[in-house]
Amino acid sequence: MDQAIIIEKSVFILVIFAVTMFFAMYETLAERKIAAWLQDRIGPNRAGPGGLFQPLADGLKLFSKEEFFPNTPNRFLFIAGPAI
Repeated sequence: MDQAIIIEKSVFILVIFAVTMFFAMYETLAERKIAAWLQDRIGPNRAGPGGLFQPLADGLKLFSKEEFFPNTPNRFLFIAGPAI
């Protein structure tokens, strides 16, 4: 009985998370389109019809980026620098 509740709640949490991320992707697209209109420039309209696939392209780019850590004595500072 407890396992069924845990699985049910886990699926519910994943669905809510997925819906939230979907809305966040397209809110970002709307923000970019409005900013482009206000600045009188071309907005994110290169991927798909009207730029509808631009958030997916951005996500793919984000996950395919390579992590780079230099082999220097200041590796800690390289990692901690943005936080400082």
